[in-house]
Amino acid sequence: MRSRDDDAAVDVDADVGADAAVDGADGRNARFLALTRAGKPAWDSRGVSSESVTLCAAVQALAANAEAQGGGELEGVDYAGRALGCASTSTMIYVASSAEGESVGVLRKKLKYVEDVMTSCVTNAALVGALGKNSRFDVRRAMAAATLADERLHELATRGLRRDTAYVFDTYRTVGMSHEVRRSATRAMGDALRLVTKPFAGVAFGIGDSRLVTYVKPRGHRPQTISARDVMVLMNYARATSRSAESKKEGEDEGDATHAESFGRVCLPEFNPDGFMHAYVSYIEAKSGDTEAREGDEEKNDAVASSSTSRERVGVCFLTASAEALEECRAARDALEKRLNADDTLTTIARAARRQLRVSDVPEDVLGRYQVEHDEPLLHFVYNRPARQQHVSSAFASSVSDDRSVETITRAYAMMYENMTELDGTVDATTKPPMEHSAQRVRYERRKRDSVLACVGGDFEIYLTFKPSATVTVAVAMCNRLCVWLRVSEPELFLENLV
Repeated sequence: MRSRDDDAAVDVDADVGADAAVDGADGRNARFLALTRAGKPAWDSRGVSSESVTLCAAVQALAANAEAQGGGELEGVDYAGRALGCASTSTMIYVASSAEGESVGVLRKKLKYVEDVMTSCVTNAALVGALGKNSRFDVRRAMAAATLADERLHELATRGLRRDTAYVFDTYRTVGMSHEVRRSATRAMGDALRLVTKPFAGVAFGIGDSRLVTYVKPRGHRPQTISARDVMVLMNYARATSRSAESKKEGEDEGDATHAESFGRVCLPEFNPDGFMHAYVSYIEAKSGDTEAREGDEEKNDAVASSSTSRERVGVCFLTASAEALEECRAARDALEKRLNADDTLTTIARAARRQLRVSDVPEDVLGRYQVEHDEPLLHFVYNRPARQQHVSSAFASSVSDDRSVETITRAYAMMYENMTELDGTVDATTKPPMEHSAQRVRYERRKRDSVLACVGGDFEIYLTFKPSATVTVAVAMCNRLCVWLRVSEPELFLENLV
C-alpha cells in the first residue's frame, strides 16, 4: 500500500454505528429468533415467551406476504435505527434484530451460523421429516432431546457472534507454535485416532478460546480437510459441552476434574447436514503442570478467559461414526496424553495455547519507530488467509480489553468486511514486496474511539485497529511492515498438511 496523504484510502463516513452502540445497552440489544414456517417459535436468544409467540407470528405473516407478492424471501429492513435481518430455509425462518449499527447483510450472515448450530443439534433431515408430516410440529421437543442444544445456541448468541472474529471472517483461529512441535502433535493425534472405531477426525484445541492446535483425519477419507464452518460448529459444541462437564465436576477431587468429558451427537452441516456423528470432548494435561514450571508472570495477562487455564491443559475431540466408541475415545485420549508427555511436548503446546499473539510480540525491527514514536497506536490486528480457511487474531490492547470495547471492534470488523466484499475500495498496485496479485483494495475508516484499516490482496486480508490519533501514513506504513512479517511467519501461525 502507498499513502500519498492523509486523505488517501479514507472512508470519510468516519462515524460508524458501532461507536454509538458503546454508549447504549452494551451489546444486549441483539436478539435472535428461530421459528418454523408455520410461525411456531423454536428458539429465542432471550428465552421463548408469550412475546416470542407474538413476534414469530408477525414475522411469519411478513414472510408469507413477501412470497405471495412475488418478492421472494424476506431479507430484512432498516427502521428507526434498528436493523432486522431474516433468512429462510424450506422449513425454518431465522431472524436477527439489532440496534448496534449492524447492517441487514451482517445480521443475515450471523443467521447462517445460527442455522448451522440448529442443524448441528437436530439435523436438516429431522426438521424436514417432522415438519413435512406436521407443519405445526414443536421443534422445541426435538431441541430438548439434542445434546445441550440450548447451551450451544446460548454460547453462539452471547459470545461467539459478539466477540469471536471467526464468525466475522468465516475462517477459524489457530494457536501459534513452532512447526516441529505442531508436527509432533499432529502425528501423535493420528496415532491416537487409530484406536477409535469408524473415526472421522481428531482435533486438539486451546481451552477457553478454542483456537486450533491441530487436527487429523484418517488417510483416504474424503474430504481430507474439515471446512471452516464445520470447525466452528465443532468448537461451539466443545465449548458448551466442556463447560457443562466442568460444572458437573465441581466439588470433586482436583484429579477427577482433569478428565471431565462428554460424548454426544453432533451434525457437521457442511459435511452432511442430514446425519449425526458422535463427538468425544475432554482434556489432556501436562505432567509438569505446577505453577513453578510456567514461563513467568507475564502470561497471566495472556491467559484466555477460562478457569480451566489453572493447569497446563489442552482440549481434545474425537469424532466417530460409532455410538459405541466411548471407551475407545477414552483410550485414545490417554494414549495421546502419554505420548505428548513423554518428551514434555504437551507442556509446550499448553503454554502456546494459553498465549495469544500480542502486538508487543512483533519484533521491534518490524514495527520500528512507528509503534514507539506514535504512542503505540496499533491496538489489534487480524491476518486472514481465506484459502487456508484460517486467521490469526492478536490479543486486544489493555485499553480495549473489556467486553464492550471488544464487541464494538468486532462489529466494526464485520461492517468493514462486508464493505470490502461488496465494494471496490481504493486500489493501490504499488505494494512492495509484491504478493501473488499486485492490486490491493484498501479502506480506512476514522471513528471516534479508534480507526480501522483494511487491506485485501490476492490471497490475504489484513484488518488493523488503531488509536484515533493515528494518521493514514502511519497506519499504512505499519500495515505494510506487519504484512511482510506475518507472511514470513505463516509456518508457525497456521496449520498445514504435516503428515
